[in-house]
Amino acid sequence: MRVLRLVPLGAIAVLAAFQTSSKPEDAVAAVVKAYLGFNASTDWSGLDKLPGIKWAPLPPKSLDHCLPDGGCFARQGAATLGGRTMTAIATGARTIVSNLYLRNAAAPIGEDAVMAALKPAGLTTELARCPVQGGAGTTNWYKVTGAKLSPGFLAIQEVHGAKPSEGITVSRGEDLPPLQPAQLAMYSEQCGPGERKAVAAAGKPHEQLAQTVVALLAPSAGLYDWTALKAAAGDVAWNPGPGKGAPTPGDPNPLWLSGNVAWAGRKFSLNAIGSATQVRIVNLEEQGLHPRGEHMLGVVYEKGITVRLVRCGPVYTESTNNWYSLVSAKTRTAMIRQSIRYDGNNVQDSYELRLDGTLPARDPRDRDPGVNDCR
Repeated sequence: MRVLRLVPLGAIAVLAAFQTSSKPEDAVAAVVKAYLGFNASTDWSGLDKLPGIKWAPLPPKSLDHCLPDGGCFARQGAATLGGRTMTAIATGARTIVSNLYLRNAAAPIGEDAVMAALKPAGLTTELARCPVQGGAGTTNWYKVTGAKLSPGFLAIQEVHGAKPSEGITVSRGEDLPPLQPAQLAMYSEQCGPGERKAVAAAGKPHEQLAQTVVALLAPSAGLYDWTALKAAAGDVAWNPGPGKGAPTPGDPNPLWLSGNVAWAGRKFSLNAIGSATQVRIVNLEEQGLHPRGEHMLGVVYEKGITVRLVRCGPVYTESTNNWYSLVSAKTRTAMIRQSIRYDGNNVQDSYELRLDGTLPARDPRDRDPGVNDCR
């Protein structure tokens, strides 16, 4: 007995468009539509349903170090789209695919041709990020919308010269993929007609973080209350509160307030802890990874704050956990713990800023400056 397998009408339309078109731009449009389809599977096996791409066997490869796009797993493939052979790579987490990369090492299909092919496929685009005029940027990012489509972005990069090539990236999500620090001055998110195309961020993420840390230091006269903290924190989006959140009964800091912020595209979550009238601790935790080599406390020092190492955390752990004092004539002495988790060439930062100048109970494995390589 023959068994009939039912295929969704949307999938039939995408497949038909792919099979009947001999143009590579139409084939690329079909892949974009299938990848961002509202009913498209976001797990690794869902990649096998993309038209024109043959993928390496599952499971995806676990990478030794996570990528700048946040992906810690990858799956390679080979694409044949409208007669063009391309390399395909998908990246993401253990169970979720986030980014699809197509690399065309032959003559570029052309951004104009791809954009024109998206319209008859039912996709609408809006330029969301573009090179600053006269800069070194070579990529445009478009927000892609359409009926029965999940939120996503399409990035197209053309490389001309002796070896022309083309890169096409499709990413899922409501937010633009973050730029690397070196790219911030190359791109703008003001790309509409008549807009001045200001750079995406006035400063690098660690510089904006340092500026906020300095702004949060309490004045010599006393600690902030909750209203003053919110004013000093600048662009931080705080949730309603503060509310009760003490981890143990009798805690002198029974109130907690959470929030979040993005500095030059780099996301942090925050927790402020204190009593009814005084905020004593602010925790800041990075939500992703960034390239090694930044020196946030060095920027704090450049802003007139004396930074001195007062305690090192245990050795042979996944991250460093060192405490520093922050001192100036105009602010109350504070303590800050800098935790840096290393992942290859990337790191993840978190900070505990003690506005009252106290230190937590000492771990027996902690080291004093100058002892056991504490410096």
